[in-house]
Amino acid sequence: MSDSTNIETPFGAPPADPFAAAKSSAIKAAEDLRAAAAAKAHEIRQVAEQRASQFTSVAGDKAAEIKDYADKAWDEASGQMKNFTAETEKFAREKPLQALLAAFGVGFLAGVIFRR
Repeated sequence: MSDSTNIETPFGAPPADPFAAAKSSAIKAAEDLRAAAAAKAHEIRQVAEQRASQFTSVAGDKAAEIKDYADKAWDEASGQMKNFTAETEKFAREKPLQALLAAFGVGFLAGVIFRR
């Protein structure tokens, strides 16, 4: 019997080990897959960061719009309250008896409603 490692092929080169070739092919495929997965993960991360940045920008703009609206509403309500207060004081000075009776009536109704 002869040793299989010393067998010569017709071309003069020793035969290649089929398991070693499969192993190196599998290792190469795994490295390619790992590189592709890393590239895809990097791409996904970039897209996610871009979307988060866009969302943050839009949310900031909307928050500024809401704040402006709230400030305008507050200023308007404050102005209306000042006008109401001034008219109430004017009414109380011009017609004190009617103002007193109106205040008593409102207080009486509030007491009846809250007593229940």
